[in-house]
Amino acid sequence: MALRAKRPSLSITVWDRDSSTLGELLKRGLADRVETDPAAAVKDADLVVLCTPVATMEQLASAFAPALSGDVVVTDTGSVKLPVVDRLTPILGRRFVGAHPMAGSERSGILAARANLFDSAPCIVTPGGDASSVSLARVEEFWTALGCRLTRMTPCEHDKLVSRISHLPHALAFALMNLVLDTLPPGAQDLAGGSFRDATRVAMSDPTLWHGILTENRTEVSAALREMATLLTSMASALGEEKADSLLDFLTRAKKHRDSLPLPPPEENP
Repeated sequence: MALRAKRPSLSITVWDRDSSTLGELLKRGLADRVETDPAAAVKDADLVVLCTPVATMEQLASAFAPALSGDVVVTDTGSVKLPVVDRLTPILGRRFVGAHPMAGSERSGILAARANLFDSAPCIVTPGGDASSVSLARVEEFWTALGCRLTRMTPCEHDKLVSRISHLPHALAFALMNLVLDTLPPGAQDLAGGSFRDATRVAMSDPTLWHGILTENRTEVSAALREMATLLTSMASALGEEKADSLLDFLTRAKKHRDSLPLPPPEENP
């Protein structure tokens, strides 16, 4: 949708396992050609974008790599980068450049799509050591054209950063839902206000998808969870010992940090 809106002259081919999804894309005019064969989909492509769960990318890349033209560039949208770069670089070589657009919601599928999803959204580009300058330039040009703000870092730096600003919030949302619904009397959720709904919104995300993300980045996510456990224990101690000044300072710093976050771009109906 973003490509159609911003680069209407581009020819777009879409691969998917689900023929009904492909049919809907054609119906909406969002694809010029659709394929259920990965190798057929990449034929004559200038740029290939993998938008699948991280665990499926290696198999897909192996399936379409022999069909790639000489100067094609491949990128991805995976939420974890080190495993992707490590697995895909031996298959795709210098043509592959990893990327992670930090955009989306708890919803998934074509009905959740919107053309302005990438407007002013951060996109982290994570070239491996073998990526060519030509491939890197083309990938960065692509995400910039969609409206993203680019940041470049190593795959390791990405996975550590994103484990705290994305993966940890999802893990905490799932944990909070289970804490409340598994330990409180039936019907407790009917009394929940906006704060509970806001804090657990991303717990509506696809569990299978997030199982894959959390396990692929298990080292950094585990470290982040331990850091959070230490922080929560410290907060509980401050309450138990009635350290009012310490607790107020903690809450004040958190509000100041939260107020500094940039406003998200407005949503539009799919």
